[in-house]
Amino acid sequence: MNEVTPPPRSGDDAEAGGGLNVVNVIANSTVNGPVVQGGTVHLPPPAPPEWPVSIGAIPILASAFQPRTAVREAVDRVRAGSETVVLSQVLAGGGGVGKSQLAAHYAWQALEDGVEVVVWAAAADPVTVLLAYAEAAAAVQLPGATNATDRVEKDAQRFLSWLRSTERSWLVVLDDVTDFTATGPLWPGRSRRGNGRVLATTRQRGAHASGGGRAIVPVDVYDAAEAVSYLRERLTTAGYPYLLDPQAGELAEALGRLPLALAHAAAYMVNQQRTCTAYLDLFRERTRTLEALLPPEADTELYGRPVAAALLISLEAAQRTEPRGLAVPAIRLAALLDPAGHPRDLWTTASVTDYLTEQRAAADAAAVSGRPSPTGVPGAEPAEPGEPPPVSADDALTALAVLHSYNLLSSYPAGVDLPHRGAVPAHREVSVHALTARAARDTTPEPTPVQSAVMFAMYLLWPEEDHTDHRLAASLRANTAILRDTVGSEVLRLFPGFVLRTKAGMSLLHAGLHELAIAHWEEEVEGDTRELGVDDDSTLASRANLAAAYRQAGRTAEAIALQKQVAVATERRHGADAPGTLTVLAGLAGSYSDAGRYSEALALRERVLEAHERVRGAFHQDTVRARGSLVRAYHDAGRSEEAVALAERVVAERVQLDGRRAEGGQEHPETLSAWANLAVGYNASGRYAEAIAILEAVLPARTRALGPDHRDTLNTKVELGVSYARSGRAEEAIVLERQAAADLTRIQGPEHPDTLTALANLAVSCRRTGRRGEAVELSERVLPARARVLGRDHPDTLVSAANLVNAYATNGEVARALKLAEALRPQQERVFGPTHRDTLIGRHAVALLRVHRGEAVLAEDPDQAAEDAAVAIEAVGPHVEPRVPEMDEVLPGAHRLAEAARAALRARGGVPGAPGVPGTSTRRSEGEG
Repeated sequence: MNEVTPPPRSGDDAEAGGGLNVVNVIANSTVNGPVVQGGTVHLPPPAPPEWPVSIGAIPILASAFQPRTAVREAVDRVRAGSETVVLSQVLAGGGGVGKSQLAAHYAWQALEDGVEVVVWAAAADPVTVLLAYAEAAAAVQLPGATNATDRVEKDAQRFLSWLRSTERSWLVVLDDVTDFTATGPLWPGRSRRGNGRVLATTRQRGAHASGGGRAIVPVDVYDAAEAVSYLRERLTTAGYPYLLDPQAGELAEALGRLPLALAHAAAYMVNQQRTCTAYLDLFRERTRTLEALLPPEADTELYGRPVAAALLISLEAAQRTEPRGLAVPAIRLAALLDPAGHPRDLWTTASVTDYLTEQRAAADAAAVSGRPSPTGVPGAEPAEPGEPPPVSADDALTALAVLHSYNLLSSYPAGVDLPHRGAVPAHREVSVHALTARAARDTTPEPTPVQSAVMFAMYLLWPEEDHTDHRLAASLRANTAILRDTVGSEVLRLFPGFVLRTKAGMSLLHAGLHELAIAHWEEEVEGDTRELGVDDDSTLASRANLAAAYRQAGRTAEAIALQKQVAVATERRHGADAPGTLTVLAGLAGSYSDAGRYSEALALRERVLEAHERVRGAFHQDTVRARGSLVRAYHDAGRSEEAVALAERVVAERVQLDGRRAEGGQEHPETLSAWANLAVGYNASGRYAEAIAILEAVLPARTRALGPDHRDTLNTKVELGVSYARSGRAEEAIVLERQAAADLTRIQGPEHPDTLTALANLAVSCRRTGRRGEAVELSERVLPARARVLGRDHPDTLVSAANLVNAYATNGEVARALKLAEALRPQQERVFGPTHRDTLIGRHAVALLRVHRGEAVLAEDPDQAAEDAAVAIEAVGPHVEPRVPEMDEVLPGAHRLAEAARAALRARGGVPGAPGVPGTSTRRSEGEG
């Protein structure tokens, strides 16, 4: 061991100098303690780092943290696709979706799994990232790294170089990256050994975010199960499981399943002792702001920002991005519409581009003058002096792209498949999260300009006739309904709102959405009556439309009562032959038909047609329409030949009036209706092949023009099933009828008249194909439903009763069939009349069932057999006129049964019956002693 004592420095003395007390030891080339050698101080090496090394404050996982299985699987798929290069994954999503929490989960998991270096850096500020890298360089004891303030950049570069070559495993998390360009935070480069990865979070999803070998992993809101699971776990662990009630799922949907909002809501519920239902009621109050519903004091997970601010935090940057000054007014317009999506084409309308032009000009003028900006958002630089150029449609679409890149809204082409959403529907390309939209509305200082702009834009975009683009019409209907909620129904009653509401209401009727149509027109009638009076033309039009909605819903009695009132008032104001009067009378005739009042319907339709021919001419649109309506009246009255002849004329007229559409061979809906009516006539006349040919062409045409779920499309499917069944193609009929019944049940409801018709047809087909039990079950379901919905005396109810008779008989339940048939017979005579075919077929059913039962009991009970034969002969004997072929088929069997019963009675010593009576029963009647 060499001990070297340095000489005393000038002015040092033995007591003052510490040199004599320092023993420098160099043993086997290892420095033990400070050594001064040749004037240089050698310090001992620091203790080796303790692995793992963790740099930065990794957030604590939130209470009831959800593992986000689908997102983690997406991350793992991307990771599995990387080999030796550094894996850079970017969790991209809007504010509050839980990106940082998911990244924190990965960081904590990495430490638990033994990853040796984990760095967490808040990446909104590039300097903060450099400091984290420099601290990490010192922590892993890289040569020359001191973590001194004047050496931060060099130490950071040393650390990044070390990451590229080290054999140790590592994870770098860059949280909330806002700049992916050269001025943003430094990004680790290539990993030569494939043992490191970078995980970043951001609100952006533009090209820069996915550049540099980075892979974007979208992070969306919770799925439905995760959202409810979060509420359950959060409330349970807080000690309040009873606050969770059946409305939890509905509450999660109202909050858009946004993790941040769910966290605030759960804390609010705990603090205020509110159940899910009670909180949901509060949340739905339009006057309450997000700050009131999700207050800062509910930030129990220490997110650090109010929810509204968190959702819109990127808006200032978007407002500064070209096309400058459009982001704020654009997000405020989108915030008024359906979170499920609105048409991208809305942004190319003159109403929207004019609004954006005015808002940008006002903001520029305010910036120059120093006044507060009408946008309420700082950061947009004032424009150059002079009149700003108008905003073009391309500028508006570019503004959408900017908002999309900052995750403030989503704008995808139709058909793109998205996680949690599936394929983006047509005309639903642009969507805003419900809470982002609410935050934008809460911060809109003057809502009138944006409200007027969006109402005008939707009206301009609406197709003149819905059938030309039924998907666009459906999207606009949904967005009008949301607009009513976001701006209030009172705003939509003012110009331009009322023209949009009228358009939406008529669209609901055309689409056959009767429940929504009833709600819409009841509100219109109430408002018009209050503001204009009961007999104003606008009020009368609303009342007529409400009656049409009642009729679609099968509420026929209400429709008739209202149509009568409107017809009287309209005729009093405008005359008997005025177009409005005739339109109301035509609707009343349709309601009469629905109610089974066929003679009244026929008389009224003939009156309407005569008036149109006299006033407007034989070939006017309204005249041809009235002629087409008369076809159904002829069908209902049993005048099949006249119905077919008139239907053929109407088809020719409609083809001439409407012509064929240029694209795809589609036709006008009224032309398709004329063809469908002709097919009904052919079916009634036994011309099944012709009916099938027509309906097989009409069904796809209606599907294209109206959509697969439209009432007319589905009823065409029902009628085609009838044609197949009557032509002997029973199995094809059943397939089609099952589809139609299921679709109508889903769309119209289980007891809508159209649904019951489809089920009744299916029951008949089941009976004809040997599915006897199913036929009975369906028939027993339809009959009481029709009695409730249509009334006991409605023709369709009586037809269902006759079908149930047949189902019982085919299933071997003769007693039940006979009991129902005999109860039905007097009702048929009263409703249809004694000579109507359905009444005569009812007589046949009674006779046939009596013969069957008599034959079965003949050997044991000839008295009963004789009685059955007598009743059968009375029901279908030669005295009954007019005749139907079925009567003459069963009558010989009844006579044979009568003869056999008489013979059996004679053999047993019974008394032969008097002339004309097959036999007299020797049994006592009920009640005799």
